[in-house]
Amino acid sequence: MSNPPKILVVDDNPDNVELLTKRLRAAGYRTAEAYDGEQALVTVAEEEPELVILDVMMPKLDGFEVCRRLKMAERTRYLPIIMLTAKREVPDKIKGLDTGADDYVTKPFNPQELMARVKSLLALRSSHEKRVTAEKLGALGQMAEGVAHEVRNPMVTIGGFARRIREKLPPGDPLRDYADHIIKEVERLETMVEEIVRFKTLLISPYETVDLRALSDEVLAGRARALEDAGVEVVRHYDPQVPVIEADGGNLRVALDNVVQNAVEAMEPGGRLTVEITAEGEWVRLEFADTGRGIPKSAIPSVFDPFYTSKMAGAGMGLTMVHRIVTRHGGEVDIASDEGQGTRVTLRLPLAQKKSI
Repeated sequence: MSNPPKILVVDDNPDNVELLTKRLRAAGYRTAEAYDGEQALVTVAEEEPELVILDVMMPKLDGFEVCRRLKMAERTRYLPIIMLTAKREVPDKIKGLDTGADDYVTKPFNPQELMARVKSLLALRSSHEKRVTAEKLGALGQMAEGVAHEVRNPMVTIGGFARRIREKLPPGDPLRDYADHIIKEVERLETMVEEIVRFKTLLISPYETVDLRALSDEVLAGRARALEDAGVEVVRHYDPQVPVIEADGGNLRVALDNVVQNAVEAMEPGGRLTVEITAEGEWVRLEFADTGRGIPKSAIPSVFDPFYTSKMAGAGMGLTMVHRIVTRHGGEVDIASDEGQGTRVTLRLPLAQKKSI
């Protein structure tokens, strides 16, 4: 379920579009095409590319205007754009950069140079997104802690009085149903507060040697009943050469358990969870791929937010905790999803820690 970056190529010359898309696909990227400025704006909205290679001289809307509109829109403000034109005059380059273009390449271009610029801009975009996610999670975490603190006392009072009222109502009294609903919702709030407290007090213990294959098996064994009840088949692909890492095994167990729990909840009976563990130089990659309902692409930036859920119920701190645990180990978390087909959660963890966190 690999999701390499998608690049939109916009040029009114079909030969140029074909040449660029062939080179990009050969480099492992997905592509989309547009042949004028208006079509480019529509295609950006439909295809949601990670980068745009944009010709300047086009009918209907030129590249400058397309770039300006994309950079003015909130949703596409940080979309990397490479302007591509035969013009070499400095004023045209300045105009392109003034409209918000991130880079500028003149024709005829060197294919290797263009691919290098594409790779560099995609890396910058990824770095920016990770920084924004970390900052947002910090702010949301503080807000959630504040809300939990203010909610705790009223919640205890409401729950306590609701239980006492229910005890005094005779069996069959319709008011008992109302009391039951109040108690049920209070219990749900109590669970949320407990998760916030656990998130707030999450600490990295002294590091130990951790075998991620054994840890994954332990987590899957702990979820065996839930997996069986949901009719989920588990497929393991473990690289036998994966080394042990230095980590807090207890917290990593919590992270992996949350990933598996989310996967089970996202799948209909008869689904499949594939767990892959491979070595990548100084890193170990763990990939959990399910065949569940998937997540809309527009919602993926929000999946680490506290209490975000794509389900009607069950919102919690699960993926927020996964993000905190993995990043505090110096690792990375990535989520890719195809709506209606499934979700892939990838964790990358360093073999050794530079220092205690």
